[in-house]
Amino acid sequence: MKIKRIKKQAALLYFVVFLSFFTPSFASHEDSSWPGKSATNPRQQLSGNKKLRLAVPQKSGRFSELVNINHDLQTNATIISGFCIDVFRAAIEELDYHVDYEFIPFVNAMGQSNGTYGELIDQIFFQNYDGAVGDVTITANRSLYVDFTLPYTDLGVGIIAPKGSNSMWIFLKPLTTDLWLSSAAFFVLTGFVIWLMERPIKDEFQGSMSQQIGIIFWFSFSTLVFAHKEKLQSNLSRFVVIVWMFVVLILTSSYTATLTSMITVQHIQNYIGYQIGSLVTNTEGVISNLNFKNTNLKRFLSPDDYANALSRGSKNGGVSAIIDEMPYIKIFLSSYSADYSMVRSIPQHQRLRLCEYHHFFVYTC
Repeated sequence: MKIKRIKKQAALLYFVVFLSFFTPSFASHEDSSWPGKSATNPRQQLSGNKKLRLAVPQKSGRFSELVNINHDLQTNATIISGFCIDVFRAAIEELDYHVDYEFIPFVNAMGQSNGTYGELIDQIFFQNYDGAVGDVTITANRSLYVDFTLPYTDLGVGIIAPKGSNSMWIFLKPLTTDLWLSSAAFFVLTGFVIWLMERPIKDEFQGSMSQQIGIIFWFSFSTLVFAHKEKLQSNLSRFVVIVWMFVVLILTSSYTATLTSMITVQHIQNYIGYQIGSLVTNTEGVISNLNFKNTNLKRFLSPDDYANALSRGSKNGGVSAIIDEMPYIKIFLSSYSADYSMVRSIPQHQRLRLCEYHHFFVYTC
């Protein structure tokens, strides 16, 4: 009995020590907070009389499928539309309580953009706006000032190039069509002349019709790589071959030099395009990690500018490829998929989504 009583007292003491050890931790633990470190339920914040002031970036006619601000001069009304706006409205409609909001174009008195996307984030941080709706890309730096919702667009960066720009038939380009045909004709003519002079005195040039035709083509085209092994008996045949070998040497040397020059110029003079204001060019962007000089980079505004630059190419004042974020690439290819395609995608930890600061949020696509 005494042993049982001691065991019970020891168990009770252990339980008291356990509670005394963990109780301070439970007491000092802060209450759960909502995004933005707010202790107030968002339903209580948004269900009052406060109207959310949501900034909308001005796209200036570029990629208006995402965000478009149109001012009707007749009714003096501002019409805001686009994919990002539609997604935001659809999300608001799914709530089981009413949220009053208004869209405010992020423009100056001249109707132009009031700053960059980074400056728009700053305005939300300074609480000049309750949030924003638009194609704002999340970055590590921006996430220090605002909170973002889950993304709903594709992740990463892609490269657009004309279809067939890396053609496997580039080896045919150093010579013109006429020169290719003329060279082939002279190859056959040389073989025929050698066959005609060597056939009466050389057994290797005799035989059936198929054998004689084969030896003509074999001898003529083997001179291209100096692989002919037939010993010629006629001095006239030797003279013809010497002259022809000199012509072949010049032709092959010229072809090799031209092809090498074409490939080298392609790599040296390649120009890359990107969207004005895009994050792919900043210190954390994709282009900054590639070996391109600033002189090889060109900025463009709209999908039409992309198509115009790609159609001209680097040699004619255009570009060889465009680097941009996936949502913009898909918009471009929806109109120009016949001539251009995405040749490569580069995964990045950047995507378009909704963000918030305290109880102020930015809804971006």
